[in-house]
Amino acid sequence: MEMEGHIIAGIKVINIVEENAAAIEKMANKMIADLHNKNIKILDLQITADNLILVLGEKE
Repeated sequence: MEMEGHIIAGIKVINIVEENAAAIEKMANKMIADLHNKNIKILDLQITADNLILVLGEKE
């Protein structure tokens, strides 16, 4: 994902350790919609065995 011209504004973490695929999809879609409504850009997405991590940014 393109990070040039943006600064990191924060991160969001979703714990997915005990969730099924449908629940993870629902949580992720809700978070993406909320961020979109606030005009916050997702700069990067990382996934571990336990968490879904979104790196958030804004334009410089």
